[in-house]
Amino acid sequence: MIKYTTMKRMGLFKTVSLLLGCLTMFSCVDYDDIQPFTGKTLPRKSGYSTGVTNDWIYFNLRTGEMFNAYGVNKDIKEGEQINRTDWDLAFCGYVLRTNSGTSGIGRGGAADLGYGEYNKWTSVSQLPSDLEWVVDNGEVSVTMSQNDWNHYLVENGLDFDSNPWFDPNNGPQRTNTNANPLLAEAMTFAGPPPVYTPSFHTYVVRTADGQRYFKLQIISWYDANVEIGDEGGRISYYCDELK
Repeated sequence: MIKYTTMKRMGLFKTVSLLLGCLTMFSCVDYDDIQPFTGKTLPRKSGYSTGVTNDWIYFNLRTGEMFNAYGVNKDIKEGEQINRTDWDLAFCGYVLRTNSGTSGIGRGGAADLGYGEYNKWTSVSQLPSDLEWVVDNGEVSVTMSQNDWNHYLVENGLDFDSNPWFDPNNGPQRTNTNANPLLAEAMTFAGPPPVYTPSFHTYVVRTADGQRYFKLQIISWYDANVEIGDEGGRISYYCDELK
C-alpha cells in the first residue's frame, strides 16, 4: 500500500512538473520577434470550392494585372487563355499554370531551383545554364467541383448514390486539367482529413514572352496574414522578378 501511494505521488509530481515546464516554456516566447508576412496572397479562393472545377486566377507578372480576381471566369473563361499572351501564371486552388504547352501559346514554363534559399536568387545571371524547363500538359490532377461531378453523372446516366462526389477513403473526385506538372509539386494534398503541405522549393517561372523570369515559392494553403479562423484556400506565396 505504501509503495502504491508513493508511486501515485511520484506520478502526480511528474505531471505537475510537466505542466509547470510547459507554462514556463510558453511564457518565455517573445512574440515581438515574430515578423509579419511580406509576401502575397490570392485575392480570393479558387478551384472546386467555388463550384467550378477549372476556376483560375490569372496573373500578368510583367504588368501586375490580374484576371478573374473577383469572379469565376469573369475576365478569362476556361479555354480562352490558350490563345492569349497577356498572362504568365495562374492558380486554381494549389494547382498552377504557366503560359506554355497545353495551357497557352506563350513561351512560358517553370524550373526547380531546389529547396528553400528563396533570397539567394536575385538575378537572371545566377540561373544555371542546364536548367530543365517544364511546360504545361493535360495530365495534372485537380479536385473536381461537386457541381461538375453532378453534371457528369446526369450526362452519363450514372446513379448518384453509387457514385458519390466524396469518398471517405479517397476524398473528393478528381479529374485531369491543363497545368504545369512541376509546379503541381509546390504543394501536395493528403487526406481526409485534408492536409496541404508546401514543398518550400523555389521555382523560376518564365513569362509568356520568354523574356523575363520570376522566382516563386508557395508558403501556405492559408492566408499568412490571418491568425485565427482561416479556413484556407487563399494561398500565401512569394513571387519576385529576377533582374
